[in-house]
Amino acid sequence: MIITNKVNINISSRNITYYKNKGFNIKFGDNIDISISDLNSGSPTKIDVQCDHCGNKKTMQYRLYMNNIISDNKYYCNKCKYLKMKATKLDRYGDENYVNSKQAKLTKLIKYNDENYVNTEKTKLSKLKKYGNENYNNSIKIKATKLDRYGDENYNNPQKLKKTCIKKYGVDNISKLASTTSNKRVGKKLRLINLYKSYGLIDVDYDNYEYICKCKCENHIFKIPKTIFYNRISTNATLCTICNPIDVHISDKENKLLKFIKNNYIGEILTSDRKILNGKELDIYLPELKLAFEFNGLYWHNELNKPNNYHLNKTKNCENKEIQLIHIWEDDWKNKQNIVKSMILNKLGKTPNNIFGRKTKIKEITDNTLIRKFLTENHLQGFVGSSVKIGLFFKDELVSLMTFGKKRLAMGNKKSKKGEFELLRFCNKLNTNVLGGASKLFKYFIKNYKSTEITTYADRSHSNGGLYKILGFEFVSKTSPNYYYIIDNVRYHRFNFRKDKLVTQKFDPNKTEHQIMLDRKIYRIYDSGNLKYKLFIN
Repeated sequence: MIITNKVNINISSRNITYYKNKGFNIKFGDNIDISISDLNSGSPTKIDVQCDHCGNKKTMQYRLYMNNIISDNKYYCNKCKYLKMKATKLDRYGDENYVNSKQAKLTKLIKYNDENYVNTEKTKLSKLKKYGNENYNNSIKIKATKLDRYGDENYNNPQKLKKTCIKKYGVDNISKLASTTSNKRVGKKLRLINLYKSYGLIDVDYDNYEYICKCKCENHIFKIPKTIFYNRISTNATLCTICNPIDVHISDKENKLLKFIKNNYIGEILTSDRKILNGKELDIYLPELKLAFEFNGLYWHNELNKPNNYHLNKTKNCENKEIQLIHIWEDDWKNKQNIVKSMILNKLGKTPNNIFGRKTKIKEITDNTLIRKFLTENHLQGFVGSSVKIGLFFKDELVSLMTFGKKRLAMGNKKSKKGEFELLRFCNKLNTNVLGGASKLFKYFIKNYKSTEITTYADRSHSNGGLYKILGFEFVSKTSPNYYYIIDNVRYHRFNFRKDKLVTQKFDPNKTEHQIMLDRKIYRIYDSGNLKYKLFIN
Protein backbone atom coordinates (compact mmCIF):
# COMPACT_ATOMS: atom_id res chain seq x y z
CA MET A 1 0.00 0.00 0.00
CA ILE A 2 1.02 3.63 -0.46
CA ILE A 3 2.26 5.51 2.62
CA THR A 4 2.81 8.90 0.96
CA ASN A 5 -0.27 11.17 0.95
CA LYS A 6 1.00 14.06 -1.14
CA VAL A 7 3.88 14.67 -3.54
CA ASN A 8 5.48 17.77 -5.06
CA ILE A 9 5.35 17.92 -8.86
CA ASN A 10 7.41 20.14 -11.16
CA ILE A 11 5.29 21.28 -14.12
CA SER A 12 7.10 20.62 -17.40
CA SER A 13 6.22 20.31 -21.08
CA ARG A 14 5.59 16.59 -20.55
CA ASN A 15 2.90 16.87 -17.88
CA ILE A 16 1.39 20.36 -18.15
CA THR A 17 -1.51 19.23 -20.40
CA TYR A 18 -2.37 16.28 -18.13
CA TYR A 19 -2.61 18.43 -15.01
CA LYS A 20 -4.53 21.22 -16.77
CA ASN A 21 -7.09 18.60 -17.83
CA LYS A 22 -7.24 17.59 -14.18
CA GLY A 23 -8.38 21.12 -13.36
CA PHE A 24 -5.18 22.57 -11.92
CA ASN A 25 -4.50 26.28 -12.57
CA ILE A 26 -0.82 26.03 -13.47
CA LYS A 27 1.88 27.37 -15.76
CA PHE A 28 5.20 25.97 -16.95
CA GLY A 29 7.88 25.80 -14.20
CA ASP A 30 5.43 25.69 -11.28
CA ASN A 31 5.91 23.34 -8.33
CA ILE A 32 2.62 22.07 -6.92
CA ASP A 33 1.57 19.67 -4.15
CA ILE A 34 -0.98 17.07 -5.27
CA SER A 35 -2.56 13.98 -3.75
CA ILE A 36 -1.47 10.53 -4.90
CA SER A 37 -4.83 9.94 -6.62
CA ASP A 38 -4.09 12.79 -9.06
CA LEU A 39 -0.80 11.27 -10.25
CA ASN A 40 -0.51 9.96 -13.79
CA SER A 41 -0.24 6.13 -13.65
CA GLY A 42 2.96 6.40 -15.68
CA SER A 43 4.57 9.04 -13.44
CA PRO A 44 8.19 8.43 -12.37
CA THR A 45 7.59 10.42 -9.15
CA LYS A 46 9.02 8.59 -6.14
CA ILE A 47 6.67 7.58 -3.34
CA ASP A 48 6.95 5.64 -0.07
CA VAL A 49 5.19 2.26 -0.09
CA GLN A 50 4.73 -0.68 2.29
CA CYS A 51 4.58 -4.35 1.39
CA ASP A 52 1.06 -5.70 2.03
CA HIS A 53 2.52 -9.02 3.16
CA CYS A 54 5.58 -8.35 5.36
CA GLY A 55 5.22 -4.60 6.05
CA ASN A 56 8.66 -3.77 4.61
CA LYS A 57 8.91 -0.09 3.57
CA LYS A 58 10.53 1.16 0.38
CA THR A 59 10.78 4.23 -1.87
CA MET A 60 9.98 3.56 -5.53
CA GLN A 61 8.56 5.17 -8.68
CA TYR A 62 4.77 5.46 -8.80
CA ARG A 63 4.59 3.83 -12.27
CA LEU A 64 6.45 0.75 -11.00
CA TYR A 65 4.10 0.51 -8.04
CA MET A 66 1.07 0.65 -10.37
CA ASN A 67 2.54 -2.16 -12.51
CA ASN A 68 3.08 -4.24 -9.36
CA ILE A 69 -0.54 -4.13 -8.15
CA ILE A 70 -2.31 -4.83 -11.48
CA SER A 71 -3.52 -8.36 -10.68
CA ASP A 72 -4.96 -8.06 -7.15
CA ASN A 73 -4.44 -4.41 -6.14
CA LYS A 74 -1.84 -5.45 -3.55
CA TYR A 75 1.84 -4.52 -3.41
CA TYR A 76 4.51 -7.15 -2.76
CA CYS A 77 8.19 -6.33 -2.14
CA ASN A 78 10.96 -8.21 -3.93
CA LYS A 79 11.23 -10.72 -1.07
CA CYS A 80 7.51 -11.46 -1.00
CA LYS A 81 6.47 -11.33 -4.64
CA TYR A 82 7.25 -15.03 -5.05
CA LEU A 83 4.36 -15.62 -2.60
CA LYS A 84 2.07 -13.75 -4.96
CA MET A 85 3.21 -15.95 -7.85
CA LYS A 86 2.64 -19.11 -5.81
CA ALA A 87 -0.86 -17.97 -4.78
CA THR A 88 -1.80 -17.31 -8.42
CA LYS A 89 -0.51 -20.72 -9.53
CA LEU A 90 -2.33 -22.46 -6.70
CA ASP A 91 -5.57 -20.70 -7.63
CA ARG A 92 -5.28 -21.41 -11.36
CA TYR A 93 -3.64 -24.82 -11.47
CA GLY A 94 -3.94 -26.29 -7.95
CA ASP A 95 -0.15 -26.33 -7.58
CA GLU A 96 1.86 -23.40 -6.23
CA ASN A 97 4.98 -24.70 -8.05
CA TYR A 98 3.19 -25.35 -11.34
CA VAL A 99 5.27 -24.77 -14.50
CA ASN A 100 3.24 -24.38 -17.68
CA SER A 101 5.89 -25.69 -20.07
CA LYS A 102 3.83 -28.67 -21.26
CA GLN A 103 0.85 -26.51 -22.20
CA ALA A 104 3.15 -24.03 -23.92
CA LYS A 105 4.67 -26.80 -26.04
CA LEU A 106 1.23 -28.19 -26.87
CA THR A 107 -0.03 -24.78 -27.97
CA LYS A 108 3.04 -24.24 -30.18
CA LEU A 109 2.63 -27.71 -31.70
CA ILE A 110 -1.03 -27.04 -32.58
CA LYS A 111 -0.39 -23.52 -33.96
CA TYR A 112 2.99 -23.89 -35.65
CA ASN A 113 3.55 -27.64 -35.90
CA ASP A 114 6.68 -27.20 -33.75
CA GLU A 115 6.66 -27.47 -29.95
CA ASN A 116 9.88 -25.37 -29.76
CA TYR A 117 8.62 -22.71 -32.18
CA VAL A 118 10.05 -19.18 -31.71
CA ASN A 119 7.84 -16.36 -32.93
CA THR A 120 10.61 -14.58 -34.84
CA GLU A 121 9.55 -16.49 -37.94
CA LYS A 122 6.04 -15.02 -37.73
CA THR A 123 7.53 -11.55 -37.27
CA LYS A 124 9.67 -11.92 -40.38
CA LEU A 125 6.68 -13.25 -42.35
CA SER A 126 4.54 -10.29 -41.29
CA LYS A 127 7.27 -7.80 -42.27
CA LEU A 128 7.71 -9.50 -45.63
CA LYS A 129 3.95 -9.37 -46.29
CA LYS A 130 3.53 -5.71 -45.20
CA TYR A 131 6.78 -4.12 -46.38
CA GLY A 132 8.33 -6.60 -48.81
CA ASN A 133 11.35 -7.04 -46.51
CA GLU A 134 11.52 -9.58 -43.68
CA ASN A 135 14.16 -7.41 -41.90
CA TYR A 136 12.23 -4.16 -42.37
CA ASN A 137 12.99 -1.40 -39.84
CA ASN A 138 10.68 1.59 -39.50
CA SER A 139 13.62 4.02 -39.74
CA ILE A 140 13.47 3.45 -43.49
CA LYS A 141 9.91 4.76 -43.57
CA ILE A 142 10.89 7.78 -41.45
CA LYS A 143 13.68 8.68 -43.86
CA ALA A 144 11.38 8.20 -46.85
CA THR A 145 8.76 10.52 -45.29
CA LYS A 146 11.36 13.20 -44.53
CA LEU A 147 12.73 12.96 -48.07
CA ASP A 148 9.23 13.30 -49.54
CA ARG A 149 8.21 16.26 -47.31
CA TYR A 150 11.43 18.24 -46.93
CA GLY A 151 13.78 16.91 -49.62
CA ASP A 152 16.21 15.60 -46.99
CA GLU A 153 15.98 12.15 -45.37
CA ASN A 154 17.88 13.48 -42.29
CA TYR A 155 15.82 16.69 -42.01
CA ASN A 156 15.67 18.37 -38.60
CA ASN A 157 13.79 21.63 -38.03
CA PRO A 158 15.68 23.47 -35.22
CA GLN A 159 14.48 26.86 -36.43
CA LYS A 160 10.85 25.82 -36.04
CA LEU A 161 11.60 24.49 -32.56
CA LYS A 162 13.19 27.82 -31.60
CA LYS A 163 10.24 29.85 -32.98
CA THR A 164 7.75 27.68 -31.08
CA CYS A 165 9.80 28.03 -27.89
CA ILE A 166 10.02 31.83 -28.25
CA LYS A 167 6.27 32.04 -28.88
CA LYS A 168 5.39 29.92 -25.82
CA TYR A 169 8.08 30.83 -23.30
CA GLY A 170 9.90 33.93 -24.60
CA VAL A 171 13.26 32.16 -25.04
CA ASP A 172 14.67 30.11 -27.92
CA ASN A 173 15.61 27.23 -25.61
CA ILE A 174 13.55 26.14 -22.63
CA SER A 175 16.71 25.52 -20.61
CA LYS A 176 17.33 29.31 -20.68
CA LEU A 177 14.07 29.98 -18.89
CA ALA A 178 14.79 31.61 -15.52
CA SER A 179 12.38 29.31 -13.69
CA THR A 180 14.00 26.25 -15.28
CA THR A 181 17.51 27.36 -14.28
CA SER A 182 16.31 28.21 -10.80
CA ASN A 183 14.58 24.84 -10.35
CA LYS A 184 17.66 23.01 -11.60
CA ARG A 185 19.89 24.92 -9.19
CA VAL A 186 17.59 24.29 -6.24
CA GLY A 187 17.47 20.57 -7.01
CA LYS A 188 21.22 20.33 -7.53
CA LYS A 189 21.90 22.32 -4.35
CA LEU A 190 19.73 20.00 -2.27
CA ARG A 191 21.47 16.94 -3.73
CA LEU A 192 24.92 18.41 -2.99
CA ILE A 193 24.01 19.36 0.59
CA ASN A 194 22.65 15.88 1.20
CA LEU A 195 25.73 14.26 -0.36
CA TYR A 196 28.29 16.31 1.61
CA LYS A 197 26.39 17.02 4.83
CA SER A 198 28.94 14.90 6.72
CA TYR A 199 31.56 17.52 5.71
CA GLY A 200 29.43 20.37 7.07
CA LEU A 201 28.08 21.67 3.73
CA ILE A 202 25.03 23.88 4.37
CA ASP A 203 24.69 26.04 1.22
CA VAL A 204 26.06 26.64 -2.29
CA ASP A 205 26.97 30.04 -3.79
CA TYR A 206 26.72 29.35 -7.53
CA ASP A 207 27.58 32.93 -8.55
CA ASN A 208 31.00 32.81 -6.83
CA TYR A 209 31.64 29.05 -7.24
CA GLU A 210 31.89 28.63 -3.46
CA TYR A 211 30.53 26.19 -0.91
CA ILE A 212 29.36 27.41 2.49
CA CYS A 213 30.13 25.03 5.36
CA LYS A 214 30.01 24.79 9.14
CA CYS A 215 33.31 23.98 10.86
CA LYS A 216 33.11 20.78 12.89
CA CYS A 217 35.83 21.82 15.34
CA GLU A 218 35.06 25.48 16.07
CA ASN A 219 31.39 25.59 14.99
CA HIS A 220 31.83 28.72 12.83
CA ILE A 221 30.65 29.26 9.22
CA PHE A 222 33.20 29.50 6.40
CA LYS A 223 33.29 29.76 2.61
CA ILE A 224 35.55 27.57 0.48
CA PRO A 225 36.09 27.61 -3.31
CA LYS A 226 34.58 24.59 -5.03
CA THR A 227 37.89 23.23 -6.39
CA ILE A 228 39.65 23.54 -3.01
CA PHE A 229 36.67 21.85 -1.31
CA TYR A 230 37.07 18.71 -3.42
CA ASN A 231 40.88 18.82 -3.23
CA ARG A 232 40.84 18.93 0.57
CA ILE A 233 38.34 16.09 0.75
CA SER A 234 40.53 13.91 -1.50
CA THR A 235 43.66 14.60 0.60
CA ASN A 236 41.81 14.30 3.93
CA ALA A 237 42.88 17.83 4.90
CA THR A 238 40.96 20.14 7.24
CA LEU A 239 38.22 21.80 5.17
CA CYS A 240 37.78 24.95 7.24
CA THR A 241 39.45 27.97 5.58
CA ILE A 242 39.62 29.73 8.95
CA CYS A 243 41.32 26.88 10.83
CA ASN A 244 43.35 25.98 7.74
CA PRO A 245 43.79 29.21 5.71
CA ILE A 246 44.17 28.87 1.95
CA ASP A 247 46.92 31.47 1.49
CA VAL A 248 49.24 30.07 4.20
CA HIS A 249 52.01 27.91 2.75
CA ILE A 250 52.40 25.56 5.74
CA SER A 251 50.46 22.30 5.62
CA ASP A 252 47.31 21.56 7.56
CA LYS A 253 49.07 19.01 9.79
CA GLU A 254 51.98 21.36 10.45
CA ASN A 255 49.48 24.07 11.33
CA LYS A 256 47.89 21.73 13.92
CA LEU A 257 51.34 20.97 15.36
CA LEU A 258 52.03 24.70 15.69
CA LYS A 259 48.64 25.24 17.32
CA PHE A 260 49.38 22.52 19.89
CA ILE A 261 52.73 24.11 20.77
CA LYS A 262 51.15 27.57 21.08
CA ASN A 263 48.50 26.18 23.42
CA ASN A 264 51.20 24.79 25.73
CA TYR A 265 54.02 27.33 25.48
CA ILE A 266 53.88 31.07 26.18
CA GLY A 267 57.42 32.00 25.09
CA GLU A 268 58.51 33.38 21.70
CA ILE A 269 57.74 31.11 18.74
CA LEU A 270 59.29 31.67 15.30
CA THR A 271 57.81 29.98 12.23
CA SER A 272 59.33 29.33 8.79
CA ASP A 273 62.52 31.07 9.90
CA ARG A 274 65.43 31.16 7.41
CA LYS A 275 67.86 33.34 9.36
CA ILE A 276 68.90 30.87 12.09
CA LEU A 277 70.33 28.30 9.65
CA ASN A 278 71.56 30.80 7.04
CA GLY A 279 68.85 30.25 4.43
CA LYS A 280 67.67 26.80 5.52
CA GLU A 281 64.11 26.90 6.84
CA LEU A 282 63.16 25.94 10.39
CA ASP A 283 59.45 25.14 10.58
CA ILE A 284 59.03 26.01 14.28
CA TYR A 285 61.69 27.46 16.60
CA LEU A 286 61.55 28.33 20.31
CA PRO A 287 64.60 30.58 20.93
CA GLU A 288 64.37 30.58 24.75
CA LEU A 289 64.55 26.75 24.86
CA LYS A 290 66.93 26.39 21.89
CA LEU A 291 64.39 23.89 20.61
CA ALA A 292 63.13 23.46 17.02
CA PHE A 293 60.54 21.28 15.30
CA GLU A 294 60.53 20.08 11.71
CA PHE A 295 57.36 18.54 10.23
CA ASN A 296 58.29 15.88 7.65
CA GLY A 297 55.53 15.09 5.16
CA LEU A 298 56.23 11.64 3.70
CA TYR A 299 55.63 12.63 0.07
CA TRP A 300 57.72 15.80 0.03
CA HIS A 301 60.50 14.28 2.14
CA ASN A 302 60.97 10.95 0.32
CA GLU A 303 63.96 10.11 -1.89
CA LEU A 304 62.33 11.64 -4.98
CA ASN A 305 62.17 15.09 -3.38
CA LYS A 306 64.93 15.18 -0.77
CA PRO A 307 68.56 13.89 -0.80
CA ASN A 308 69.43 11.00 1.52
CA ASN A 309 71.27 13.23 4.04
CA TYR A 310 68.67 16.00 4.08
CA HIS A 311 67.32 15.31 7.58
CA LEU A 312 70.75 14.45 8.97
CA ASN A 313 72.27 17.68 7.61
CA LYS A 314 69.46 19.75 9.13
CA THR A 315 70.02 18.03 12.48
CA LYS A 316 73.77 18.75 12.24
CA ASN A 317 73.18 22.40 11.33
CA CYS A 318 71.00 22.79 14.42
CA GLU A 319 73.52 21.01 16.65
CA ASN A 320 76.20 23.43 15.43
CA LYS A 321 73.96 26.24 16.74
CA GLU A 322 73.34 24.27 20.00
CA ILE A 323 69.71 23.76 18.98
CA GLN A 324 67.92 20.46 19.47
CA LEU A 325 65.83 19.66 16.39
CA ILE A 326 62.83 17.36 16.82
CA HIS A 327 61.64 15.71 13.60
CA ILE A 328 57.89 15.05 13.57
CA TRP A 329 57.08 12.45 10.91
CA GLU A 330 53.72 12.69 9.19
CA ASP A 331 52.67 9.07 9.89
CA ASP A 332 53.63 9.41 13.58
CA TRP A 333 51.54 12.59 13.84
CA LYS A 334 48.60 10.85 12.17
CA ASN A 335 48.76 7.43 13.85
CA LYS A 336 50.64 8.04 17.13
CA GLN A 337 49.65 11.62 17.89
CA ASN A 338 49.17 10.99 21.63
CA ILE A 339 52.76 9.76 21.95
CA VAL A 340 54.12 12.67 19.87
CA LYS A 341 52.22 15.22 21.96
CA SER A 342 53.44 13.62 25.20
CA MET A 343 57.03 13.85 23.90
CA ILE A 344 56.56 17.52 22.96
CA LEU A 345 55.15 18.37 26.38
CA ASN A 346 58.20 16.70 27.95
CA LYS A 347 60.53 18.81 25.77
CA LEU A 348 58.61 21.94 26.77
CA GLY A 349 58.80 20.99 30.45
CA LYS A 350 55.01 20.82 30.60
CA THR A 351 54.45 17.13 31.43
CA PRO A 352 51.27 17.22 33.57
CA ASN A 353 51.91 14.21 35.85
CA ASN A 354 55.02 13.76 37.98
CA ILE A 355 55.76 10.72 40.16
CA PHE A 356 58.79 10.25 42.40
CA GLY A 357 60.68 7.07 41.58
CA ARG A 358 61.12 6.26 45.27
CA LYS A 359 57.33 5.90 45.58
CA THR A 360 57.21 3.18 42.93
CA LYS A 361 57.70 -0.56 43.22
CA ILE A 362 60.11 -2.32 40.87
CA LYS A 363 59.16 -5.66 39.33
CA GLU A 364 60.34 -7.94 36.56
CA ILE A 365 57.54 -8.60 34.08
CA THR A 366 56.84 -11.84 32.24
CA ASP A 367 53.47 -10.87 30.77
CA ASN A 368 54.28 -10.14 27.11
CA THR A 369 50.73 -8.93 26.45
CA LEU A 370 51.22 -6.17 29.03
CA ILE A 371 54.64 -5.29 27.57
CA ARG A 372 53.32 -5.14 24.00
CA LYS A 373 50.37 -2.95 25.03
CA PHE A 374 52.52 -0.56 27.08
CA LEU A 375 55.16 -0.09 24.36
CA THR A 376 52.56 0.27 21.60
CA GLU A 377 50.73 2.98 23.54
CA ASN A 378 53.76 4.84 24.94
CA HIS A 379 56.83 4.37 22.70
CA LEU A 380 57.17 5.80 19.17
CA GLN A 381 59.02 2.72 17.91
CA GLY A 382 56.48 0.37 19.46
CA PHE A 383 57.05 -3.20 20.60
CA VAL A 384 60.26 -5.21 20.25
CA GLY A 385 61.01 -8.62 21.69
CA SER A 386 63.25 -8.69 24.77
CA SER A 387 64.57 -11.15 27.35
CA VAL A 388 64.58 -8.83 30.36
CA LYS A 389 61.62 -6.58 31.16
CA ILE A 390 61.72 -4.40 34.27
CA GLY A 391 58.88 -2.06 35.27
CA LEU A 392 57.99 0.52 37.87
CA PHE A 393 54.51 0.30 39.35
CA PHE A 394 52.65 3.11 41.08
CA LYS A 395 49.44 2.08 42.86
CA ASP A 396 49.60 -1.25 41.00
CA GLU A 397 49.80 0.49 37.59
CA LEU A 398 52.80 0.16 35.26
CA VAL A 399 54.19 3.70 34.80
CA SER A 400 57.74 3.11 33.52
CA LEU A 401 59.41 0.31 31.56
CA MET A 402 62.95 -0.64 30.54
CA THR A 403 63.72 -3.70 28.40
CA PHE A 404 66.98 -5.46 27.55
CA GLY A 405 68.07 -8.20 25.17
CA LYS A 406 71.18 -9.90 23.90
CA LYS A 407 73.34 -7.49 21.94
CA ARG A 408 72.14 -7.20 18.32
CA LEU A 409 75.06 -7.61 15.95
CA ALA A 410 75.88 -6.39 12.50
CA MET A 411 75.46 -8.89 9.66
CA GLY A 412 78.29 -11.39 9.45
CA ASN A 413 78.75 -11.80 13.22
CA LYS A 414 77.31 -15.06 14.46
CA LYS A 415 76.42 -14.25 18.06
CA SER A 416 77.08 -11.86 20.92
CA LYS A 417 79.53 -12.69 23.69
CA LYS A 418 78.38 -13.69 27.15
CA GLY A 419 77.47 -10.67 29.26
CA GLU A 420 76.87 -8.38 26.28
CA PHE A 421 73.42 -6.77 26.41
CA GLU A 422 71.53 -4.03 24.60
CA LEU A 423 69.14 -1.57 26.24
CA LEU A 424 66.25 -1.86 23.76
CA ARG A 425 63.42 0.32 25.06
CA PHE A 426 62.74 2.83 27.81
CA CYS A 427 59.57 4.87 28.21
CA ASN A 428 57.18 6.28 30.78
CA LYS A 429 53.43 6.27 30.65
CA LEU A 430 51.98 9.03 28.42
CA ASN A 431 52.11 12.53 29.91
CA THR A 432 53.97 11.21 32.96
CA ASN A 433 57.44 11.83 34.39
CA VAL A 434 58.83 9.28 36.83
CA LEU A 435 61.55 11.30 38.54
CA GLY A 436 64.63 9.12 38.93
CA GLY A 437 62.76 6.20 37.36
CA ALA A 438 65.31 5.43 34.61
CA SER A 439 68.20 5.33 37.11
CA LYS A 440 66.24 3.04 39.43
CA LEU A 441 65.47 0.58 36.62
CA PHE A 442 69.02 0.65 35.22
CA LYS A 443 70.68 0.09 38.62
CA TYR A 444 68.40 -2.89 39.21
CA PHE A 445 69.50 -4.46 35.93
CA ILE A 446 73.23 -3.99 36.63
CA LYS A 447 72.83 -5.42 40.14
CA ASN A 448 70.85 -8.52 39.13
CA TYR A 449 72.33 -9.42 35.74
CA LYS A 450 75.96 -10.28 35.09
CA SER A 451 76.67 -7.91 32.24
CA THR A 452 80.06 -6.81 31.01
CA GLU A 453 78.94 -4.44 28.29
CA ILE A 454 75.66 -2.64 27.51
CA THR A 455 74.99 -0.97 24.18
CA THR A 456 72.14 1.38 23.30
CA TYR A 457 71.11 3.81 20.57
CA ALA A 458 69.43 7.24 20.61
CA ASP A 459 67.33 8.23 17.58
CA ARG A 460 68.67 11.59 16.46
CA SER A 461 65.24 12.48 15.04
CA HIS A 462 64.05 13.32 18.56
CA SER A 463 66.86 12.58 21.05
CA ASN A 464 70.28 14.01 21.87
CA GLY A 465 71.22 11.09 24.12
CA GLY A 466 71.02 13.14 27.34
CA LEU A 467 69.39 10.30 29.32
CA TYR A 468 72.15 7.84 28.48
CA LYS A 469 74.84 10.28 29.63
CA ILE A 470 73.02 10.54 32.98
CA LEU A 471 73.00 6.72 33.24
CA GLY A 472 76.78 6.64 32.74
CA PHE A 473 77.03 5.58 29.08
CA GLU A 474 79.88 6.77 26.90
CA PHE A 475 79.31 8.10 23.40
CA VAL A 476 80.83 5.76 20.77
CA SER A 477 79.79 6.87 17.28
CA LYS A 478 77.14 8.25 14.96
CA THR A 479 75.44 5.90 12.52
CA SER A 480 74.43 6.67 8.96
CA PRO A 481 70.78 7.58 8.32
CA ASN A 482 68.38 4.65 8.36
CA TYR A 483 65.86 4.32 5.56
CA TYR A 484 62.26 3.20 5.50
CA TYR A 485 59.85 2.38 2.69
CA ILE A 486 56.60 4.34 2.38
CA ILE A 487 53.49 2.22 1.76
CA ASP A 488 49.99 3.73 2.06
CA ASN A 489 51.54 6.82 3.71
CA VAL A 490 53.19 4.82 6.50
CA ARG A 491 56.94 4.17 6.99
CA TYR A 492 58.03 0.53 7.19
CA HIS A 493 61.54 -0.51 8.29
CA ARG A 494 63.81 -1.72 5.50
CA PHE A 495 64.31 -5.04 7.32
CA ASN A 496 60.93 -6.16 6.00
CA PHE A 497 62.05 -5.67 2.39
CA ARG A 498 65.43 -7.42 2.26
CA LYS A 499 66.30 -8.81 -1.15
CA ASP A 500 66.13 -12.43 0.03
CA LYS A 501 62.53 -11.84 1.11
CA LEU A 502 61.64 -10.10 -2.16
CA VAL A 503 63.11 -12.96 -4.21
CA THR A 504 60.93 -15.49 -2.36
CA GLN A 505 57.97 -13.31 -3.41
CA LYS A 506 58.93 -13.96 -7.09
CA PHE A 507 60.61 -10.60 -7.78
CA ASP A 508 63.56 -10.45 -10.21
CA PRO A 509 66.66 -11.91 -8.45
CA ASN A 510 68.94 -10.02 -10.88
CA LYS A 511 67.80 -6.66 -9.51
CA THR A 512 68.82 -5.01 -6.25
CA GLU A 513 66.38 -4.48 -3.42
CA HIS A 514 66.24 -0.77 -4.29
CA GLN A 515 65.55 -1.41 -8.00
CA ILE A 516 62.75 -3.84 -7.17
CA MET A 517 61.08 -1.32 -4.85
CA LEU A 518 61.47 1.53 -7.35
CA ASP A 519 59.78 -0.64 -9.99
CA ARG A 520 56.90 -1.04 -7.55
CA LYS A 521 56.82 2.77 -7.06
CA ILE A 522 57.62 2.31 -3.37
CA TYR A 523 60.13 4.95 -2.27
CA ARG A 524 62.62 5.37 0.53
CA ILE A 525 62.69 8.05 3.19
CA TYR A 526 65.79 8.65 5.36
CA ASP A 527 66.00 9.70 9.01
CA SER A 528 68.87 11.41 10.85
CA GLY A 529 70.62 8.24 12.00
CA ASN A 530 71.41 7.21 15.60
CA LEU A 531 73.84 8.05 18.37
CA LYS A 532 75.56 4.89 19.66
CA TYR A 533 76.44 4.55 23.37
CA LYS A 534 78.24 1.89 25.43
CA LEU A 535 78.76 1.17 29.09
CA PHE A 536 81.58 -1.17 30.15
CA ILE A 537 81.17 -2.90 33.52
CA ASN A 538 84.17 -4.35 35.39
